[in-house]
Amino acid sequence: MRFDRSTLKFLLCVALLTAGIAIGYAIAYIAGASPSSVPLISSAIGLCLAFAVPIWQTYFLNAPKLSVEITSIKRTVSDQAVIALQDFPELQILKKNRRIIVQPPLLGLHDLVGRPTVETSSALKISDLDDLLNRTKQEYKDLPEKIEERRKELEEISKTNPAEFTRWDCARFNRPLSPEVEFDQDNKERTLELLQAEYKKRFDILEKRHQELQRDLPITERKLEILRDELINNRSFFTISASLINSGRTNSAIKVPALLRVVIGEGNYIDLKLSLKDFEEKSEISANGTRIVVFESSEISSLPEEDRRLINTYWGQSVRSRLYVENITSMIYQSNQIPFAEGLYQKIIYDRLAQEATLRSQKLSSTA
Repeated sequence: MRFDRSTLKFLLCVALLTAGIAIGYAIAYIAGASPSSVPLISSAIGLCLAFAVPIWQTYFLNAPKLSVEITSIKRTVSDQAVIALQDFPELQILKKNRRIIVQPPLLGLHDLVGRPTVETSSALKISDLDDLLNRTKQEYKDLPEKIEERRKELEEISKTNPAEFTRWDCARFNRPLSPEVEFDQDNKERTLELLQAEYKKRFDILEKRHQELQRDLPITERKLEILRDELINNRSFFTISASLINSGRTNSAIKVPALLRVVIGEGNYIDLKLSLKDFEEKSEISANGTRIVVFESSEISSLPEEDRRLINTYWGQSVRSRLYVENITSMIYQSNQIPFAEGLYQKIIYDRLAQEATLRSQKLSSTA
């Protein structure tokens, strides 16, 4: 139990007052006055009770009692970490599906290896690149059907009889074209040749794209996986969600700094410094109340190289982590111990729930 300075001064006054009474009785006894010890004992007991009751109420009965439970750990690549498409030939096939994303000047991946950063609208976050990759994979999946449709359209034009070719037919064939082919009533054969050439171009473009994706898509996936690993290892940060439960009779509040200690062996650990998000709204926990809070670390690039190497090695492994927080009266609380991995703690809870559900189902079956 820790006491603040005002309480320590209060206790010191009590001790000095009690000591003063005892010294007075000692002096009287030495002088031959033979004072009775009953008043001394009674006074001491009275003083102790008088001062102990408010202290007990303040620090025990009405004191806040916090318990901390980590609910999840998540590792995320910083939004400030971007990749410029034009810097990597393996990613060029994604450009066709690129959305126009305007971003302020940000640090690119090349900063990690000491090369100049290219500030461009094609510098995308890893989540945007994943989205582009998914759309490109879907495009590759849909291409055979589209190529077959273009082939049928091309065959239809090639089989069209010029004598039966009308302005309405020309308008129908022109529908997907831009610019359109002009209908020549006096030279329908030439009109059909121009339409066929345009449809052949559209067919060839799709076939070429299909061949390109068939050849390069696996290379793009592999390169993107390498870049993702680099960003995770160098430009990621941790988000820890926790429940703060106050079972005491008075409100409490926690401070912004917190610590996540990852124990990887006997006397070997990593400390991640955290900060409480939305401090103004989330720091206070009411009496008999619960608060869900989120802590964030800085990018792991700010850590010493050895700590960064250990984090990248043991993230997702069978090591344990524990959260430490401090309230405004400098009381420190520790959380439950959970695996240093994303989603593993939730899996443990799901397993417990499934086990309990099975037990209860068996009980219901046995009583039926």
